[in-house]
Amino acid sequence: MKKLTLIIATAFLAVTSGYAQEKAYEPTKFWDHWFFQAQVGGSYTISEFHSEASFGDLITPHVALSAGKYFSPVAGARFQVGGWSSKNYYEYTVSTQKKDGTYKINYIQTSLDGLLNLTNLFMPYSPERGFNLIGIAGIGYAHGFSKDDVDGMGKISRTNSIVPRIGLQGDFRINEAVNLNLEVMGNLYPDGFNGISKGKKYDGIVNAMVGLTYNFTRGGFKTVDAADPAAMKALNDRVNEQRSQLANKDSEISRLKDELARKPEPQVVVEKTKEIKEQTEVLMNAVVVFRIGSAKLEQNQDINIFNAARYLKDNPQVNVIVTGYADKSTGTAAINQRLSEQRAEAVAKVLIEKYGIAASRITKKASGDKEQLFPTDQWNRVVVFTAVTK
Repeated sequence: MKKLTLIIATAFLAVTSGYAQEKAYEPTKFWDHWFFQAQVGGSYTISEFHSEASFGDLITPHVALSAGKYFSPVAGARFQVGGWSSKNYYEYTVSTQKKDGTYKINYIQTSLDGLLNLTNLFMPYSPERGFNLIGIAGIGYAHGFSKDDVDGMGKISRTNSIVPRIGLQGDFRINEAVNLNLEVMGNLYPDGFNGISKGKKYDGIVNAMVGLTYNFTRGGFKTVDAADPAAMKALNDRVNEQRSQLANKDSEISRLKDELARKPEPQVVVEKTKEIKEQTEVLMNAVVVFRIGSAKLEQNQDINIFNAARYLKDNPQVNVIVTGYADKSTGTAAINQRLSEQRAEAVAKVLIEKYGIAASRITKKASGDKEQLFPTDQWNRVVVFTAVTK
């Protein structure tokens, strides 16, 4: 029995894992693609002397409730609770008198089944397909209830059995939520399951059921474009090239930062310019430098913001314009415009939150790469302060 179970599990995993490498679907969440099944039908027991009885004599009702989930269009699993009764035929001779007849063993069974959608395995996946054939393989645990004396054979004790099982289900789509299913399932029990042991290794029960499946997720699985290895290689090559360029530019930035660090603390110099609408603009001799493609403030740039804040505190009659720039040698115009806005915002935030400059005294502007203040590209990744009298 263990060997049979191992073979079934190995085959199921091999097929489903091979399929998973060939298809690409959008990632799903834990609660996606769950379903509930309710089934009713009949069971036929194959045990000692069953060939001596008519087919109809060994038919009993069977019901099952299942909850499960599909992990992909091909592979799924379900947990099932089912059972009712197993009807068996007996015959024996006492003092030359032959006795025969049938008796029932009531039982309940829980099962864990793997589901393999054979239609989706061999055909392109379609959530609107009207019919799917599903292979089922699993393992169950059956509890057979005891039964009092059966026509002189004695009491039948309760039993507990591990049950390998295999079957097929035909699934017919009614709508997005509901499917009709027809299922045939074979279950393999130890010989003593029905209370009679006659030298055989196993008893068997075949279930034939009809039922409904309710799907909690609508629309099926969503497909995405599978990755092209050639395209991925080209993209990786491009990324590596960009990394190399960034490394070179980072070296230049480090050099410039070292130069700035060695310079003495800049003094704030205010130059008066022409009066425009009763406002006099003066350029403050302090700039904030950024890395390529970044609006993150470097620690060694804080001194320049500090000097600007100190000047504004010493001159309450002055407001400030904070203007962000980007170098035109990298990025697009749209990217550089957004980057210069982010740089101006970052500097204004430090002035307000760290140095207590009122937001009403600060005007933020962004020039993108439309204006290049300096002849060297790296120098244009800056924010410039412009003082304006009230």
